[in-house]
Amino acid sequence: MFQLIKDFDKELAHAIEIASQTKISSSTVPVNQVIISGMGGSGIGGSFINNLVAEELKIPFNVNKGYFLPKYTGINTLVIICSYSGNTEESVNAISEAQKAGAQIVVITSGGELLKIAQQLDIDHVIIPDGRPPRASMGYSIVQILSILVKREILSDRVLQEMKNCIAFLQKEQSSIIIESKKIAKTIGDSFPIIYCEEMIESIAIRWKQQFNENSKMLCMHNVYPELNHNELVAWREKNTGISLLFLKTGDEYERNEFRMKLNKPIFETVTSNIHNIIAKGQNKTEKYFYLIHFGDWLSFHLADIRGYDAMEIDVLIQLKIDLASM
Repeated sequence: MFQLIKDFDKELAHAIEIASQTKISSSTVPVNQVIISGMGGSGIGGSFINNLVAEELKIPFNVNKGYFLPKYTGINTLVIICSYSGNTEESVNAISEAQKAGAQIVVITSGGELLKIAQQLDIDHVIIPDGRPPRASMGYSIVQILSILVKREILSDRVLQEMKNCIAFLQKEQSSIIIESKKIAKTIGDSFPIIYCEEMIESIAIRWKQQFNENSKMLCMHNVYPELNHNELVAWREKNTGISLLFLKTGDEYERNEFRMKLNKPIFETVTSNIHNIIAKGQNKTEKYFYLIHFGDWLSFHLADIRGYDAMEIDVLIQLKIDLASM
């Protein structure tokens, strides 16, 4: 896992190369909504893009994380099925749902059943490199989804262009990210991490949670501003040294949310002193978002190391898939 995280910049560069060489057909009918369907490490890219390009999107954009697509899926819906292995049963069922609804479909996968279906039915598809954990292939899925949306004229190519500069930015920042994330990992240790952020970057908090779960073998939770100020804040009462609190920030938070965080700080401090602010670096939203993604990946790796776990091992998930296949 160390080398996969370290080579994230190379992954993004390779993903851009794949996107530039992949042909995606034009829409035969207008697209009035987009659905990204994928699970776990394959699905988080869709959620990330939804946050990243929210200000540019002019049509509904939804991320589906299950077997079934919404009933409003139809011929004017672009459904992007993203499954790294190509054998994720929820995604295989979702492509069947998309076909029945007459939706416009594009598949992103490294192989498996989804690739067979796409090739047999002449469905647009993008093939990404196999042999990697899905959670270590987020860059591939993000770039391919963005490229599809650009080629279908749903987005401009602004973010893709920014990503090319982002590669050099991540190369420059990686050493400091490794050092800072390791320091924070030592203070988190075996505590229960809680991740808070503004709603506009919730996908990044979810990514951190997923990486803590799979890489670090830790339970974790997240919530967002302002929603957590309408419920969860009430639960911050008894002192608990087993909790660590991580604030993810871009520096562009809405002023009312920033004020809420300031007001909440004394309440959190009565429960735990293990509080950290992780503030993104970067010249634009793309750089800041990817900075936080990369920071979280390194943090989860360091936590696995400190806790004595192999960040690559996911035996319980492998066994679950075997058990499901036997039904």
